[in-house]
Amino acid sequence: MKILHIASDNKFIDQAYTVFEKAFPESNNFIIISKSKNLKYAKLKKYSHIKYTVSQIRRPRVGKPEYKKYDLVIFHSFGDLLYPEIFNVPDELSTVWIGWGYDYYDLIDNPTNLLLGETKKVAAQSYKSIIRSTISKVLRVAFKFAGISKSREKAIERLSFFSPVLPNEYDMVLRSRNWQSFPEHARWNYGTMEDHLIKGFEGEQIDGNAILVGNSASLTCNHKETFDFLVKIGVENRKVIAPLSYGDTVYGEKIIALGKKYFGSDFNPLKDFMPIQDYVATIKQCGYVIMNHKRQQAVGNIVIMLYLGARVFLREENPTFPFLKDLGVEISSVQELEKDISLLDTPLSTEEKERNKRLVSDYWSRESGIARTKALVARALSLANKSNRMPRGSV
Repeated sequence: MKILHIASDNKFIDQAYTVFEKAFPESNNFIIISKSKNLKYAKLKKYSHIKYTVSQIRRPRVGKPEYKKYDLVIFHSFGDLLYPEIFNVPDELSTVWIGWGYDYYDLIDNPTNLLLGETKKVAAQSYKSIIRSTISKVLRVAFKFAGISKSREKAIERLSFFSPVLPNEYDMVLRSRNWQSFPEHARWNYGTMEDHLIKGFEGEQIDGNAILVGNSASLTCNHKETFDFLVKIGVENRKVIAPLSYGDTVYGEKIIALGKKYFGSDFNPLKDFMPIQDYVATIKQCGYVIMNHKRQQAVGNIVIMLYLGARVFLREENPTFPFLKDLGVEISSVQELEKDISLLDTPLSTEEKERNKRLVSDYWSRESGIARTKALVARALSLANKSNRMPRGSV
């Protein structure tokens, strides 16, 4: 059996390689599509590289004969860079879209609806982001009318399986359009506790009362509202840590300036990409976590901090909030914190910490990850082997 993984340069790809290789040794080939062969985030030792330019961004780059060598094709995200590949994949092959969030939330809602009021004002001042977004939209329309690219919606309709980050997001995407056909739901997650998330920190706990805010230089973190709230309730002489190593660099610089203005030397922006062990060692001092996203985001960060025993605050409208509640995790909402600021000085009890640790360890364990991987591949191969399978795009 041979599995082809199509991906961009991202830190998640190493996690996928580890789990798929444990489940199916020597069966996985990775093609990384990026601007440079010198990858910034992925650390794979063995992969094929395809370079792209802006003019090629919505064209397939892997030839049809190459796909015929494989039994299964897996897309790690399905944004503008990768989705055109589906049109070169033979109909008889099963295909899997492992979603990241950014690649399907624009289907669920208007992206601006994910921003709170003050962050919308910050976004309006980010001319670079506006220009980039406008150019992207113009190119998308131009390419479509020129016959260079087909729509992402048509590409999604050709997929066999879709695995969003959280199970409850599947129906959100399914209900977003009147699809002619839609891929079946599959469960799969990046990272395992033992191999990635808390490797080297097994059995440890948080050792400080610093506050972790957001997970990236992304507008959807709604940093401005969180910072304003912390100033309003009089947080002083307490470290505020904000990971900003990836995302929009222009927005990130604005948040750095704002953080230094509000918190001075107590503000610690994490601007450079760090190995996971160094990153966990840094955020381990955070006894409290405020993730002000309205959408699912930062699940890896949240899982790590729950394992370490931090009190985590998520917005109630964030799909991650009900998902973790249903798992039995002790978690608080941002709305609760706004009503009861004492929660920012109230650590979890020993029993709550132990329960959270056990629950996330079970769900994101190596054993669970391998089991989900085997189940996913088995379903995909079973579908491909059905003699009465309909062509992609049929109802």
